[in-house]
Amino acid sequence: MMILSSLAIIAYIAAALLLARYFTKDEIQHKHQQTTSLLISFAIIVQALNFTDFWNNEGIVFGLANSASFVAWLIAILLFLSSISKPVHALGILVYPLVAITLIFSITFPDTTGKVIPMSLASHVFLSITAYALLALAVCQSVLLKIQEKHLHAREINGFINKLPPLQTMERLLFQSLRIGFYLLTLSLATGFIFIDDFFAQHLIHKTVLSLVAWVIFATLIFGRRLFGWRGKQAITATQVGFAILVLAYFGSKFVLERLLS
Repeated sequence: MMILSSLAIIAYIAAALLLARYFTKDEIQHKHQQTTSLLISFAIIVQALNFTDFWNNEGIVFGLANSASFVAWLIAILLFLSSISKPVHALGILVYPLVAITLIFSITFPDTTGKVIPMSLASHVFLSITAYALLALAVCQSVLLKIQEKHLHAREINGFINKLPPLQTMERLLFQSLRIGFYLLTLSLATGFIFIDDFFAQHLIHKTVLSLVAWVIFATLIFGRRLFGWRGKQAITATQVGFAILVLAYFGSKFVLERLLS
């Protein structure tokens, strides 16, 4: 599996470099678009082959390293599929190196605890992971949007800014990811309350509270956008704060329970 992960890491980084080259060079057409797509497809398929070790008779082996790797893989898939019909290619400059870093982490610090999630909780787990992935894409979109706004206000237009979609399109793409991620997060919280019997016994109370705080932030932002037309810095800040709390809820709790207290 080390070889497969290494190949995926190389492919993700190579794809990100080709994307960065296109967005920073004075090229009208992306000459290496097909190569980039092939690299990403290869990386996604190769990384998926690692997931055969995630399953056993008791359920899903989902410790910190495995879950981080799976979330990163899903983010890569969602971005790749979205880029077929939407102008979100620039996100790959941020996303694919982060996926590679996550893979490096999973190789360097593999799961040592036998954290197994029963199949009865599979729907809750996969809803949560998909919500995290979509909201992660929204955060990356907010980073690009912040860079774009800063350069436009300062009237510092370079090749990278020129190749990004218009500001309104960038904001629309941000809220599309936010809305879908928010709906899935709502479903994941609902299924969590249905399937999990004792939050205190399973050390889940802090995770639940933080997830609900993040949910409130995303809900406020989405309805604020609809009712009051919130945009710009408000949307960017709220997106990043909400996702930071969500990451702390899920991965922070896993890190403490599995790496510090185990």
